Order: sequence, then structure tokens, then C-alpha cells
Amino acid sequence: MLKRLNKRFLCFAILLVSSLMAANGIAATVAVKEVKPVTSVNNQNTAENIKALNLEPLNIAVASNFKVAALDIARQFTKQFAIEVHISSASTATLYQQILRGAPFDLFLSADQKHVKLLIDANKTAQHLGFIYAQGRLVFWQPALNHQPTLDDFITYQDRLAIANPKFAPYGIAAQQALTFTEKWQSQPYVMGNNINQAFQFVDSKSVAAGLVSYAAVIQKQQTHYVLIPLQWHQPITQYGVITNDQKNQQAELFKQFLLSSTIQKQIAQQGYN
Repeated sequence: MLKRLNKRFLCFAILLVSSLMAANGIAATVAVKEVKPVTSVNNQNTAENIKALNLEPLNIAVASNFKVAALDIARQFTKQFAIEVHISSASTATLYQQILRGAPFDLFLSADQKHVKLLIDANKTAQHLGFIYAQGRLVFWQPALNHQPTLDDFITYQDRLAIANPKFAPYGIAAQQALTFTEKWQSQPYVMGNNINQAFQFVDSKSVAAGLVSYAAVIQKQQTHYVLIPLQWHQPITQYGVITNDQKNQQAELFKQFLLSSTIQKQIAQQGYN
């Protein structure tokens, strides 16, 4: 009976949090204009009531490009709701395969829509719709260059280029498309990382002089000497999430609403995402 009451209260709490976020201008999947915020008393009471339930930890699979942001968001979520969050990060394709084979993740934050849709089609999710939580950008980064890089520098660059592997990472697909658009894919020598973070590390360690890496990485690492790749040169890097575990559907829904709140969406934008 107590467990049933707890579930009912948590469901009510999620609806309340959702309504509070709606009052702050949150649509189903993206942030819109803000209106007058609700009082902090209501937010605090909701958080304290959820804390009292002593809910189980959440296990979240996160695409490697979003790892730094996810760790920070998880810390804030745990502080507010006292629900522990475990973050596991790898390439989107690797995490997809793990979930497909039964890995115990409660929420999947992918770097694309494709792998979320594949999991939904395979009945490996708790919900039948994914949600957009961020949109990534690709940059050409050449830290040792003696001036700020331009797109001409990227087009004329002929040395080894670090990219994420298109077989595993959506950022790798975007890199391949940008190289194809500029007619460099067949001629450009490159070094492939398993994920976009590894591509960044190749350049950061000076193993490779330049790379096509995530905008978020250069922002978070306070790097310079990069230029944004035009959106017209590759398909959008639209990052989708989906809840994957029925047993923790309510906790995961609470994290989802927190992730999509105006406060967190502003933080995500500041960390290099549209």
C-alpha cells in the first residue's frame, strides 16, 4: 500500500513539476518564451516531498559529446531531488547496442534521432516518443594556427584530420558530410576516434594538428582557434532522448522534465549547443 501511495505521489509530483516548468515557458520538448516564475516555496515543497520518497538511483546512457553537460545536470538534479544519478558515456552506436542487448539504463540521451527510433521500433523503450534536448554544432579546430581559422583554412587543410568514426558517432557522420560537401572526403587523410571526445583528444594531445570536433568541447575546454562549420554542409545534429526502463519511468520522467526546464536549457545553450 505504501509503495502504491509513493508511486501516486511521485506521479503527482511529476505533473506538478511539469506544470511549474510550463509556467516558465517549457513546451513538450523545447524551451519557449518565459513568463513570471512560480514562487520558490512551491518548488522547494515539491523537491522536499520527492526527497522523502528515497527513490532508487537513475542509470543514464549519454552520448560522449554530452558527457560534461550531463554530469553537471545530474549533480544539480541530485541536489534538488536527492535522487542519485549514474552517468555512462560512449558513442551513440555503442550505447544503442548495449541497450539493445539489455543493459540496465533508465534513460538514453542520444546524439541523434536515428538510434532512439531504432530502440522504439525494437520495443526497448518505456515510451513511444523521443524528445529533443539539444542540437550540436561541428567546428574545425586547429589550435597551433597563428591566426583565427577560417572556412578557407579548413578547405585548404591537407594534413591528417581528427574526426569521429561515422559508423559509431553522429558527429562523425556530420564530419563526413562536411568533407563530402567540400569535395575533401576522398582525398583528406584523417584519424578516426571511436567518438567525438576521442577526436578532440587526438588534437588536444597534439597527435593530430586539427580536427572536426564538437562546438561544446571547445567551449567547455575554453579553447580558441576554431571556426563553426556551416549548418548547410551537413545534416542537423539533433540530439534526442528517450526513457528506456518501465520500472523507473516516473523518476526518469522527472529527470526529463528537469532537463527540458528553461534553466537547464539555458545552461545547455551556454555550453555550445543550439
